[in-house]
Order: sequence, then structure tokens, then C-alpha cells
Amino acid sequence: MNTETILKVDNLHTYFKTEHGKVPSVNGVSFEVKEGETLAIVGESGSGKSVTSLSIMGLIEAPGKVEKGSILFEKTDLTKIDKKAYRKLRGNEIAMIFQEPLTSLNPLFTIGNQLSEAIKLHQKVDKRVARVKGIEMLKHVGIPRAEKVFDSYPHVLSGGMRQRVMIAMALSCNPKLLIADEPTTALDVTIQAQILELMKKLSTENNTAILLITHDLGVVAEMADKVVVMYAGQVVEHTDVFTLFSNPKHPYTKGLLDSTPKFHEAEEELSSIRGTVPTPATMPVGCKFHPRCPFATEQCIVQEPVLEEISDDHQVRCWLYAEKEAVVS
Repeated sequence: MNTETILKVDNLHTYFKTEHGKVPSVNGVSFEVKEGETLAIVGESGSGKSVTSLSIMGLIEAPGKVEKGSILFEKTDLTKIDKKAYRKLRGNEIAMIFQEPLTSLNPLFTIGNQLSEAIKLHQKVDKRVARVKGIEMLKHVGIPRAEKVFDSYPHVLSGGMRQRVMIAMALSCNPKLLIADEPTTALDVTIQAQILELMKKLSTENNTAILLITHDLGVVAEMADKVVVMYAGQVVEHTDVFTLFSNPKHPYTKGLLDSTPKFHEAEEELSSIRGTVPTPATMPVGCKFHPRCPFATEQCIVQEPVLEEISDDHQVRCWLYAEKEAVVS
């Protein structure tokens, strides 16, 4: 596997203007993705996962803005390029699969019309060649009767078929980076497994890097090489997938894992994390997780921890780790 870094996000800050002033939705996020690698970003709704992905894609609209930091795609800082350069990049070298394909596909145009549009735009081919390429891509993602689907409208397809169409569209120009934002949330378990298997296969065959946005730890275990856990717009833990499941350190990560159903344990009641993720306008002082943390101390309430490396490739943002490891573990 090629170990070249394809994407490096460094100290990313994305703010939104509100009646309360500028509030951070993504606050100092850093990570990198290598070619052929799958990095999962996990966390509850409101953690900043999707805003991070939209910031990378250059899709943050007013009143939002990337205020600070860099997003290096290969050698290009995406925060410094114009809209024209971004349009050339999107769909060609960086592609995205959105959470709900029915809202991403235009109901007034056929699948083939929408699929071939990106092919014609980026590969500079005529309508006939784009049709052949489009049908090939539909077959590649396992869609039966590809010619018929190519000429169909989105509403006649099932959720799984529409998601496969979205993957075909995303991969039609052989992107170097694929961003998948909750790609299996609306699908049943069987179709979800097929979609994940398809993404793994395409990543292996094309050496495509995948940035996977999800709240489903089962999907993380199945797909990811490395994991970034986000909370309140910050990275609170960053490590490889095996360490995350076998030796999680941050109380939030532990809470997420404890709230996941385990088939080998007959629990009458699932564990849960008390409270909810704070909004950007109501962010607490100190550690952002302290109002929900059973291990919070006075230091957590008044002083914000930094993300520190506690071992090889394992970073944690928590005051408790060094001081009360025996209690937290």
C-alpha cells in the first residue's frame, strides 16, 4: 500500500455568524489520511463531523466560514484556492457521498443524465462515451440491468440502489479521496453490509483514500484503519481502530462504546451518556465534556485540556488520563 499522505487537515477552525456573534462549529481539528487508508470520524450529532467534511469540500456557505487552519490535499492548500479551482477538484479528485441519496439526486433528471454530467465535465468526452462510461460504473457497483437504471428516474429506485448510484457518481472520475458522510444510515442491515463491502473493494482496487463520517461504531470496526473521535467541534481521541476498541482512554469514547449493544452480553438496559452535546452558542468553559463526564474535577471545569500524545499514534484530550488512569480505565 502506498503510504503517501493525500489529505492533511491542520488546526481547522470553521465558524458561523449567529445572533450571539461568531461561534465555532469546528475548533482546531487536525488529522491526516494516507492513500488507500480509511479514516473514520465518529461522534454524536452536533459534534462537528459533517461540518468538517463540508469544510474540506469547500461547501461551507454564509453565514459559515473557514476562519483558520489549512487543508492540504496533496500539495495544495484548499483554503487558499478560488471557487473555479474547487469546482475542477470536486468530483474529479475529491468526491463525496452524502447521507440521503434521494435529496442529493435531482428528481427531474434521469440517473444517466446526472451520472454522465460529471463524466463529460471532468473527462472532456462526448455524450455517447459518457453513457458507455456511466453504464460501466453502474455495473461496477453491482447494479443489475444497468442500462435500464441509467434511463430511470431516482424515485423508482430503492434506497440501496440510489446509494449505489451515488457511489458510482462519486467514483466515476477515479477520485483520490472519497468522503462518505453517513453513507449507510438510511439503509437496512443487509444493504448496509453490501455498501460497506463495495466501498472496501473499491478502496483496495483503486488505492482510494476514504474519509468516513459516522456515528455507528459497528461501521467503524468494519471499515476503518484509524479513528478520530470528535466532541463539540474538537478531536478528543485519535488512534488506530484496534486501540480504540481494546484500550479507549477518553471518557466520551468509553461512553460511546458502552452504549453500543453487545450480542454476547445479556444487558437489560443499555448504558448511556447523560445530557446532550452543547450547541456552539452554549459551549461550557474548560473541558467541553465535563458537564456529562462522571470523572470531572475542578480542573476540568475551569481549564481546557489539550490533545496530547500518550503513546505511539494515540492522542487524547483529557486531564483525567495522567492523574486518574486507574479510576478511568
